[in-house]
Amino acid sequence: MRRVLIALILSVLLLPLSASTAMADSSVMLSESRVDPMDLDNDGEADMLRVIYAVNASAASSAGIQVVAETGRLVLPFWNNLTLAPGDTQFGSIDIQAWEMASYTLHLRVWDHDMEVIVYEELLGTYDLTAALNPPALDLQFQGRSEVFTGEACSIVRTFSDEVGEHYDEMGVVSLTGVPWQVLNDTAPIDCSGWPAGDYTVSMQYTNGLGFGASTSLDVTILNHPAPAFELIVTGDNERMGTGCAVEAVIDENSTSMLTYAWTVTDPRGQQTETSNINDIDCGLWVPGVHKIRVIATNAQMQATEMGVNLVRLPPIDSNDPTLGNITDDGTWPDASSGDDYEPVPLFMNVEASAGAIAGGGVLIGILLGVFVGLVMRRSPRDSMSSLEEGILAPPPEIDSADEPTDELPTYTDPQGITWRQHPDGRMDWWDGTQAAWVPFEG
Repeated sequence: MRRVLIALILSVLLLPLSASTAMADSSVMLSESRVDPMDLDNDGEADMLRVIYAVNASAASSAGIQVVAETGRLVLPFWNNLTLAPGDTQFGSIDIQAWEMASYTLHLRVWDHDMEVIVYEELLGTYDLTAALNPPALDLQFQGRSEVFTGEACSIVRTFSDEVGEHYDEMGVVSLTGVPWQVLNDTAPIDCSGWPAGDYTVSMQYTNGLGFGASTSLDVTILNHPAPAFELIVTGDNERMGTGCAVEAVIDENSTSMLTYAWTVTDPRGQQTETSNINDIDCGLWVPGVHKIRVIATNAQMQATEMGVNLVRLPPIDSNDPTLGNITDDGTWPDASSGDDYEPVPLFMNVEASAGAIAGGGVLIGILLGVFVGLVMRRSPRDSMSSLEEGILAPPPEIDSADEPTDELPTYTDPQGITWRQHPDGRMDWWDGTQAAWVPFEG
């Protein structure tokens, strides 16, 4: 036990002696050293330290000059390696650009690479520096409308810089998260025009080999397009065939995309006609009747909205008008009123109307005569027959101009012997010989 303790004590005591012996045996020597603070950006503040040295050797040697710069967060070594000939002296310098605003403490060491020992070590002092190199910086900028809908053009521009990592050859890798598709981890712009609708938080992170890092994020919202919005504007509804008529699909002024239209028209006969890729249709020569129009509008996102409208077209005044084209009235057209152009036709000049009126009047007269005969039969046969003959044969009176302020009304006596007259407005009277008075005809 005593021998072991004595060996340990001797080893400790001999270590400094061996190091001193190695330094004494080395041919490398430091002749001179100093530190010069410098102002690279000319702002009046030192931001770089230049360490100047002179090294010589008494024999051919390989030497190394090491400067260690230390701040509160980082320690960086800087090297210059030399090859010296016997009696040779070499001058050199090492520049240390400040990577942050801090106090920098410098240590100088001279190495003999042949013996792998430090032959000289010196504390060069502490210096206050401002940053000469910009630390890592990241930025994300959105380019597009304030409200972006799916399919619209937009992009995210990435900006990255790291002067510290570049200067000291300690560049790191930029990573990106929060995007729906995988993109390259470089600084190329990100195309977001194909992103699905949703809320995104795009983040970018970076750390260099010296431990300096940065991060940033950007919120992006992609909206779904609303359903297509449009209206149908109709002109020519309830107008006659051959007059101006159109149905137009008009997109809403707040619409976010163009629309395509598909039209389906069902005519009064039930026949359907389909067309598409047009915004309006001309209905000027559509046949009379009710037409059912259905329009489906579709946007680029394949969203669709359907609207419908009924359109009524009236018969033309003259179906033989050549401007109407090759059309025929197949009997299904509705009748058109003549309106203000109507002129009443005397009943006795209208064969069909006269026949109907005579038939109806004959039935009514027969009923009235039956009642009348029944009443007079209660009297003596002679009185009854004489009264009946007098009633039937009594001629109608002359028209009194005081009773009828207009010209003499036209009269007509039918085959049954009943006398009729017609007023200008079309009303009809028949002559009741028993009462010697005109009776209005109720058809």
